[in-house]
Amino acid sequence: MANTKKDKRLPMNNLNDIIKEFGNLDSYKTCPEFWKAVPENGLKFVESLHGATVRVIGQSAGKRDIIALEYGDKEETGATVNNLQSSLASKIANPDPTSIFPEEFYGLKRRVKPVLILQGALHGGELTGTVASLNLCNIIESGVDLRGKAWPELQSMAGQYRLLVIPWSNPDGTARAGIACSSGIPAELYSRLTMGVKKGGIPFKYPENKKQYPVPLAEVAYLGSYYNDNGYNLQYDFCETERQPETKTWMKYYLEEKPDAVVAWHCDNGSLFSMPPALLPVGFQHQVSRIAGAVRQGLCRKGYGVGRLSWAQLPGLGKDNLTQVEAIYHVCGALPLLCELPAGTDNKLFTPDEMLDISLITLEELLFFGLEDGFRPYEYRRKIINSTRE
Repeated sequence: MANTKKDKRLPMNNLNDIIKEFGNLDSYKTCPEFWKAVPENGLKFVESLHGATVRVIGQSAGKRDIIALEYGDKEETGATVNNLQSSLASKIANPDPTSIFPEEFYGLKRRVKPVLILQGALHGGELTGTVASLNLCNIIESGVDLRGKAWPELQSMAGQYRLLVIPWSNPDGTARAGIACSSGIPAELYSRLTMGVKKGGIPFKYPENKKQYPVPLAEVAYLGSYYNDNGYNLQYDFCETERQPETKTWMKYYLEEKPDAVVAWHCDNGSLFSMPPALLPVGFQHQVSRIAGAVRQGLCRKGYGVGRLSWAQLPGLGKDNLTQVEAIYHVCGALPLLCELPAGTDNKLFTPDEMLDISLITLEELLFFGLEDGFRPYEYRRKIINSTRE
């Protein structure tokens, strides 16, 4: 697996303005051994795995490999079409809101194992999900995370899935992240490293940075980890007429797999699963809410009162715009779940141990939900699977 550009100076990688404001960054670069966040230490761990099939599924704009780690055999479904929207449009009228799984796209038979994709670091410096996913791989293979902590139920449930892990879906951004573990760093510093800095020391700020697409590289001193090497925020790239290679990679791979669900890991103060996307079928929106509630309650029971009980008062709730999350459903038919794990910055501090525990409990609750109720709305998966075995 090539890790290209490893020894080359990245374009738009001038940290001088950030160092002038915050001082030397070396103190923020030390991570616990279990915190496998970036290719420099993560790839060695990946190469040590013996139960995963590791595939290069594409390359980034900067010619870095995008890899997937695969657990569990692939089951064929008998699907004959790779365009969900055409399949949904094949009926002139459809008064049944539960009839949203056309057989030509989803297949004539159900898979025994649900298929779940864990997508890490679309914004390359948001790495808590990548750490969680790689620790999950260790749990699958040994029963313990990389700290040596046992997770027997999580290991058992993960073995009942076809589980696909993409640790770095934007490896260009990750290469530019500046730090691997954001626990305890100033939130403003994390913002600079993520969003970037214009020439003259003016920081790009969220969400105003989205008004320019792509980021004009000629105006950039430090291109933050949000973007690939071409300056694209890949959260919105699917709308482009000439898509970036990272977007083409996930679209092709997700269509090949047609997963039941995709978790897109991101980071903020730990708000966890986002509000139901407005431009999904109602059943899928309801399923997002159910999962968000189940995960939050599981975390609360174990002493972590993180996440939002309600998104109802947030600005932009139900805004009819598309992100990669909604696009995942419209491309491959999966339940799309955006999960904002803690970054651990100084305005909402979590230790690396706490961040990993929160992440793995989140996965434990999510996998339990997928095995019992199932990710598809309007179905009780346990009943369906039992009926296929009779």
